[in-house]
Amino acid sequence: MESLRLTGRETVFGKHLAERLERVGIITDNVDGLHIVCSSNENTIECDILIRPSQSKPPTTQVGCEIVIHDMYIPSGSYDWGPNEIEKHLEWLVNSSGEPPYGQPRHWVHVRDVVDMFVLLLDKPPLGRIDVCGRRCWDHGTMSSELGMLYSRFKAAENNNIQLENVKIFEPNVKSTVTQERPDLNPIHSALQEVGAAGWHPLVPFRLGLMECMAYYLG
Repeated sequence: MESLRLTGRETVFGKHLAERLERVGIITDNVDGLHIVCSSNENTIECDILIRPSQSKPPTTQVGCEIVIHDMYIPSGSYDWGPNEIEKHLEWLVNSSGEPPYGQPRHWVHVRDVVDMFVLLLDKPPLGRIDVCGRRCWDHGTMSSELGMLYSRFKAAENNNIQLENVKIFEPNVKSTVTQERPDLNPIHSALQEVGAAGWHPLVPFRLGLMECMAYYLG
């Protein structure tokens, strides 16, 4: 595909998607091309593909495919496109005041995995509803421990005071102790296999993603 029409490129997610599409040479302002809408509210327009966060309401207009994104995090800030628990915990770590913020188990997925997946789907756009999230469930305590470890390493390096505990191998337990139902990933897995990919297998390691979040927050 050489061109399409992208509506909603000014949204937090739309900016990432537009950059990814243009990076592979796809023109995003062709009014006669496949129409893609990125929207986090219910005021959508008729289109071929609607991409929305799970917390927004279903569309009231006709769409060919509805891609619903769950538990997505964006290092520069997810805003209304995903949970804000990572940002809140970073704020708590930096300010060191009050009780740590509460969060729920999440099937975290990096925005980079989502836009990379979407580019692949353009070879054969699917129909119907497609849910997207990470495959592993992270409970909030494990995510918080991971962020805390990364932040302590950063502060130790910043203060030139690296201790043994800062360089120990830290392997988080990603098996959630709380039952959290995962959206059905079979449709996205099958859709990717239809275009010759191996299926839905997010590639960005969560630790790397959290480091990127911390870099943006502290930068």
